Amino acid sequence: MAKQQGSGVVAAARRVSDTQGKFQDVGGQFMTGYNKSLETKKKKEAENKETQARVNNLMGQFKNDIDVLKFKPEDQTLVKNTITQWRNGYAEAANAASKIQDKSSAAYQEQVDIMNGYKNRMVNLKGNLDNLAAFKGEYKNNIDAGHYSNAGANSMSLAQGETMVTNPIGSINDSGDLVWGPGTGSVREGFSFQDYQMPFEKATGLATALGDIAGDIRKQTTPLDDLQKREIEEKVDSLISNPKALASLISDSDLPAFDFSNIDPDDPNAKEEVRNLLISSIYKLQGSGVVKPKTPATVDKSVGIRPEFEMSYNQMLDLEDKILNSPIGPGGRLDISVANANKVWSVGPKDKPSQIRVKIDPKTKKWVYFDASSNVRAEYNSIEDLTSAYPTLFFK
Repeated sequence: MAKQQGSGVVAAARRVSDTQGKFQDVGGQFMTGYNKSLETKKKKEAENKETQARVNNLMGQFKNDIDVLKFKPEDQTLVKNTITQWRNGYAEAANAASKIQDKSSAAYQEQVDIMNGYKNRMVNLKGNLDNLAAFKGEYKNNIDAGHYSNAGANSMSLAQGETMVTNPIGSINDSGDLVWGPGTGSVREGFSFQDYQMPFEKATGLATALGDIAGDIRKQTTPLDDLQKREIEEKVDSLISNPKALASLISDSDLPAFDFSNIDPDDPNAKEEVRNLLISSIYKLQGSGVVKPKTPATVDKSVGIRPEFEMSYNQMLDLEDKILNSPIGPGGRLDISVANANKVWSVGPKDKPSQIRVKIDPKTKKWVYFDASSNVRAEYNSIEDLTSAYPTLFFK
């Protein structure tokens, strides 16, 4: 038979003592778990703060100094939407990079490359937008001034320039370049701002240089020798070596003394044709500009003035008298108003009257003679001096 547990006060005290010895501290265990949870929470918060700081630092490197408001409304929307799209893409890469601890890893470098790509887009976009604004002003000014050549080789550049000036930007590609699609404005094919080639200007410098060569030869009284001819040929070859300048010379009529109207700039033989025409024409000009002064007494006016110029000649005499007797005021202007002061008379051959033109310069009070066929220009103190130099100009 089992032994019965004791009874009484002593036994009861023993039982309580036994129970207390086996008690579990549940509250203490709860507090330990709670403290660990708080530590985890604080650690996560600290990590998140560090992540946000890294993201903010990376986002600060995404520069946007493009003033969208300075563009036309249709361009504002395109530019603003493009920048927003790129910023979002940059933010995704920045957020991904901020979570990668190993900054030397390929994964981290991949995100850095993505962010650099977006930054480069922004730099390119700003540069292209600034350059487009500058181009529009330059293009318009050159068009207004007539600086661009009308040569066929300029057709695409002129059409694309007109499209960019008169139409909104079509799109912006992933490199930050500005694009206009096919059929926009007067262009058939699409193009980008980076690929655009400015129109070339008229070859006025080339025309002047060739005119100077011709002018020197006109004044030469002795025939050209072989050495002089070779020098002329070498100068001409050098001057027309630029294809764009050659195209302008043919198309823009900047050298009226030479007729290029029958030469096609797109013909493979155009350069050779221009060369031969220039050289042969310059050879023929030798001595044509030599003026042999004559005195009024050498002009036999008894035979009478040419009927077609009788009125013009009398008008010239009358105008000369008024201008020569009119005082010159400040700025080189006549103090009085003289009718027909700037009148130009065409006195060339019957079939080409405008070939030779004469006028009096109210400022210098001298008569100006110009022969377009030979490019000769000369000044004379009076109509008498002019007719002495060219006795058959007005008289039979």
